[in-house]
Amino acid sequence: MTINVDDVKLLKSQRLTDEEDGGGRATGEAVTDGEMNNLFPDISRLDRTLGRISLRKVFAGVMTDNADPYLGVHSIVTEAPQDPRVSVLLFNTDSQTDERRDARSVIEGYVVPSTTASFELLGDQFAGQRALTGLQRVEARLPEVGEVYQLVDGMNTQYVRIQGVEPTVEEFVWAYDNGSFVTFTRRRLALSISSPLLRKFPGGQPHPTGTTPQNLSGSSKSQVLATQVADAARYYGISPLASAATAGDMNLNVQSVYAQLVPSATRESALTNQPGGARSGYMVASSPNSRTLSLNFTQVASGHSRAFCTTGVLPQSVNLSIGGGVYADDGAGELTHRSGSDSFTRITIDYETGEINAWRSSAFTGSASVTYRPATSVTGQAITGKIDITLGSRGYAYTLNLAEAKPRPGTLSVSFMALGKWYELRDRGNGELVGEGSGSVDFASGAASISLSALPDVGSSLIYSYIGQLDDNIVSHVGTGPVPDIRIEHRLPHDGIEPGSLVVTVTMGSEPVTLADAGDGTLAGAAGTGQIAYASGMLVLQLASTPDAGSSIQFDYDRAGFDVDVPLTASPDTGGMITGTIPGAPLKPGSVQMRWQSQRKATIPSDNNAATAYTGTVLVDHEANDDGAGNWIGYLGSVNYTTGAFSLKVEQAYDYHEHEVRYELIEV
Repeated sequence: MTINVDDVKLLKSQRLTDEEDGGGRATGEAVTDGEMNNLFPDISRLDRTLGRISLRKVFAGVMTDNADPYLGVHSIVTEAPQDPRVSVLLFNTDSQTDERRDARSVIEGYVVPSTTASFELLGDQFAGQRALTGLQRVEARLPEVGEVYQLVDGMNTQYVRIQGVEPTVEEFVWAYDNGSFVTFTRRRLALSISSPLLRKFPGGQPHPTGTTPQNLSGSSKSQVLATQVADAARYYGISPLASAATAGDMNLNVQSVYAQLVPSATRESALTNQPGGARSGYMVASSPNSRTLSLNFTQVASGHSRAFCTTGVLPQSVNLSIGGGVYADDGAGELTHRSGSDSFTRITIDYETGEINAWRSSAFTGSASVTYRPATSVTGQAITGKIDITLGSRGYAYTLNLAEAKPRPGTLSVSFMALGKWYELRDRGNGELVGEGSGSVDFASGAASISLSALPDVGSSLIYSYIGQLDDNIVSHVGTGPVPDIRIEHRLPHDGIEPGSLVVTVTMGSEPVTLADAGDGTLAGAAGTGQIAYASGMLVLQLASTPDAGSSIQFDYDRAGFDVDVPLTASPDTGGMITGTIPGAPLKPGSVQMRWQSQRKATIPSDNNAATAYTGTVLVDHEANDDGAGNWIGYLGSVNYTTGAFSLKVEQAYDYHEHEVRYELIEV
């Protein structure tokens, strides 16, 4: 007796639910064909908003009264859901008896714990938190956005994905042995995570070796484990063809090979104008001579002080005198003690910005002196290359011969892939490679030696990138340039300023110098020049030199006896000019101000009807002040101070954008 199409059935499992014990063994009850909600429930509004994954376990079976063999069996998805927010996938757990909790473990087994993470939990992390506080050594690698870590507290675990990393370097004190103490510097991490913690995870307190084994309540601290990809599950779905297929084709193009597995929301940020390589540039001396500068250190946090050089700094040119000691930089951003007293645990410098940070048990506030050679950050052409990783070339140690184009200090970057993830080593500028491994580079010969922390994947490449020592790319100019204009715009706290009464006092070279109001809206004096609108109190100063640091600009003026604020009604002619008479003549020269609004539009055509256009308008504020000579500043027209008659151009042609609106019809 033949097995018919209708004899092949989908058999229900014991429990068609989304409870932990959903699934189970096969039953003899077939899933009713064509019946609504025969396997899955309706989609609620909440599920449509937040997302949900529903798992249903079914079995394939043949229901006949004979023992004929069924030759060849497979299952496929033949029709995709009409709702674009819904996706359907098939997968097999290879178990006849497992339940929903087991199937969930298969899905969540995309990543598995590997080694201890580079940081530890600092203090207790409580249920509901969407951020973790961690502690790590300063030289350790920072966690990266997108990485997944496992928190382990006894039998309780939770996977967390990093969404944001905010590192700060702090100094901690550890007391021991009846009043003795030791200070040490560690990096504190504020890690944003994608989902809240489900339970409390205890964390230790700062200790010179890391964190204490127990928290303040005596509970053992939680472990933090790094993870690696171990996706063993296979999922089967359906995707429409992107282009038509014909007989004999060996390749098919589909719209997408991806499908939604669990509810998630993603966000992408485009980065532009980002140079390649580990560093954006290198430091080049901008002056042949060194300079000495007095610094004023201010407190940033407990035990942390900061000061700034006014320019970039050339590596290995810094000498800092602070707190009775002398420190010099090592070319990698660290200042080491050379002579005198040594009361600081760490001093660093950012060569590009000139920022100097100092740490000790109590913050240092006061003056210091620094001698350095000014420099600037320069970008150049990146040179890249690769070494293919094969079974024969796979290893931990590699060498590079860069003699034909020797790298500039601080620009060499080496990247490799291990277990599907990219890692990087970077040149610190002193010939040492740090990061996921170690190594060295000789800038004189171009020889580099690299030791990786993990075996690279076969089929991947070891990629290196750097900026070569091409001095022809840099042109230095010695001399002085034009002094930039020092322009200050300021509105006085009062309007209606008495013409001729304003005096502006500026401190330059420890001496007060002034600008005086000529009564016609102009300012002049030893400090520079300027203009003032008497009606609004708005003034513009063009100073002859920079005011002294810490000084203030003083304004001395009289308010006018009265202000006249009268609305005027006028219609522009075809040329955009309006004319009229300002009441209250005669008018004070330099005290007249006109304000008005104009409309600008943007035309948005419709795809559905080419004859229809949507018009949006925006109001633009304008303000015109007289120049004391019968003209308007920045506008065409004139004003007669004796009669009050005026003309002013208030309309002119302008450019505007046309926006195209597209509609995508969605069948619901």
